[in-house]
Amino acid sequence: MLNASPPNERHLWYFRTMRNRPLPVQSRVDTKKGDSGAARTQPPVSLARVHARALYRPVPPVGFDDHGYPCEDNKPVESTVHDELCAYAKTALRVRYAARREVLVASNLGVFFERGNRSALLVPDVFVSFAAGRGYRSCYKAWEEGGVPDFVLELLSANTWRRDVEVKPPLYEALGVREFWIFDPLGRLSDPMIGRRLDASGTYRPVPAVRGGGWRSDVLGLDLILHPGGFRFRDPATGETLPDAVEAAAQRDEAAAQRDEAAAQRDEVAAQRDEAAAQRDNEAAARHAAEARVAELEALLRQSRQ
Repeated sequence: MLNASPPNERHLWYFRTMRNRPLPVQSRVDTKKGDSGAARTQPPVSLARVHARALYRPVPPVGFDDHGYPCEDNKPVESTVHDELCAYAKTALRVRYAARREVLVASNLGVFFERGNRSALLVPDVFVSFAAGRGYRSCYKAWEEGGVPDFVLELLSANTWRRDVEVKPPLYEALGVREFWIFDPLGRLSDPMIGRRLDASGTYRPVPAVRGGGWRSDVLGLDLILHPGGFRFRDPATGETLPDAVEAAAQRDEAAAQRDEAAAQRDEVAAQRDEAAAQRDNEAAARHAAEARVAELEALLRQSRQ
């Protein structure tokens, strides 16, 4: 939900005429043969222009930063499920990387990828950048952040799922996003989780399933596994699942209850020790009293015999 200037007439014409045209596979640099037969490199093609259908167009009213880049709009929440899954992914990953200040985890933050082009905008549902660093920002400008995000997750919604599945992957691939993931809570796809990873040639390849279920994200070092009502991240080293906020609260409450129970057990053991010590003291006192009485009676007996 975010960003980019309201489209002008030229943009509207371009979107109308390009809507049904097939997307090119590659769009970084074109090479043509010159008169000498040598390869002649042409200026880089604007990925925003080539992949115009994948761009995000903000919903008025739109807010802008000091440089005129859109940073907020009026797009409504997709759905409660979409909102909950976004919240889970963002929160779980932020907790996961809490000790690493160089890692940025964001949700619904505008990503601009062409300097000076305020329409070159994507708004991933969730993304992770391992070099951008935490801190306030109203949008993510790739030329200032040191590159595009490393991991992108899109959650399908009823209105935009075809664009997420068919139109966005070629742009994310061309930009060099190392991993691109789609989760389908709608049941529109044959597989609810789809992962794509760049190979050495810069081409997306499917991420295969792993033993025990789920799919391994090499970028995150986590597995993505199906979960009732959605998905979860799992630590492959420990097998532990990263909880959502409700599950984390329940785990904290359970841990607190276990601590209280353990403290109560320690108190009970201490009380039993104190009771046993008091009983030993009483027995010792009674024994001393009995021994003293016996000594007293023996003394009286000796006196009576004299």
